[in-house]
Amino acid sequence: MGRHVGIVGVGQTHHSRRRTDVSQAGLVREAVDRALADANLSMDDIDTIVVATGPVLFAAVNQPEKWVVDAIGAQLKPVVRVTSGGGAGFAGALAGYYQVAGGFADRTLVVAYDKLSEGALQYSISTLYDPFWGREFAVGIMGFSAAYWRARMDALGHTEKAAAMVAVKNRKNAMANPYAHVKKEVTVAEVLASKPLCWPIKLLDAPPISDGAAAIVLASEDVAAKSTTRPAWIHGIAYYCEADNAAERSMLLSEPLAIAARHVYRAAGITNPRRQFDVVEVQEPYTCFELSYYESLGLCPPGGAAELIASGATQIDGDIPVNPSGGALGANPIGAAGLIRLIEGATQVMGRNESHQIKDAKLALVQSGGGWANLRGCAVLGA
Repeated sequence: MGRHVGIVGVGQTHHSRRRTDVSQAGLVREAVDRALADANLSMDDIDTIVVATGPVLFAAVNQPEKWVVDAIGAQLKPVVRVTSGGGAGFAGALAGYYQVAGGFADRTLVVAYDKLSEGALQYSISTLYDPFWGREFAVGIMGFSAAYWRARMDALGHTEKAAAMVAVKNRKNAMANPYAHVKKEVTVAEVLASKPLCWPIKLLDAPPISDGAAAIVLASEDVAAKSTTRPAWIHGIAYYCEADNAAERSMLLSEPLAIAARHVYRAAGITNPRRQFDVVEVQEPYTCFELSYYESLGLCPPGGAAELIASGATQIDGDIPVNPSGGALGANPIGAAGLIRLIEGATQVMGRNESHQIKDAKLALVQSGGGWANLRGCAVLGA
């Protein structure tokens, strides 16, 4: 068994559609400076660095970690770059976690970012398919997600109205988040009437495209107290993958997420997730995915997601608040989105979330993922 690892410092930028005031390196520096200040540390105290981004074309810079090293003053330190699509930030945190848990480092800085206003997002996505078997049939993230949602509609009741309730909840929560990019409340009727993009996905089911960065400092139990008296301890973290084009791939349940949840729940002693977690942060690329996460994470039985969202249980004042931050519908710098979910979960259990603190939150569940919904992971954070 490795060492216990905690999050002792966090920082994120103010996200927006276009951060024209800073370069990509400046964006990263902004998040890193905030995380180091939050942890009462300087770069001299950091042993290793993990840089996480989306695919390079997302921000149109090849090998961006070299640029980042100069920007944050990390010369002559071990640096590794991780990319995993939408789950890059979460995968970066996992890589940093194992460096500390395994004894290679006492403190690791993880920084994740994307400056999507400068990249070629859709072109990049079209190159992600297998060049022989899949490229000619590429339908993009939205087309695949629409098919994924449609498969659940009749079988599990993941209706357009149920997904619209997710949009209403998350967009309302984002209003209080000082870092959110989109701040506009909507109604179920407005979501249902919004412009069709790829049925059943509509404009208000989709997240924004954002520029932004996030950073965390991970520390071993031996040095964590030098930064804070209340770290967010990582009780379990896992990231699983299934085959991209598996013939028997389930469209009803995210199998990699369900496997990751079982693994993490065993590590953290979770037997009743609906009752044991105080707050949940999920990375919802479209509203329909949040419904599927409820079921894959065991917050409700298969087919119970529509009833759960309708009951108000996942509202910020419900018994199992989901995305009090507003989730990806509030801000979506893709490479950083997973790390932002960890930051939101961490600040909740540390008891110092700036604007949407859940009272007495002691245990948080965090979910993230990338790829064509075939990369999924989760973590349990505790006080």
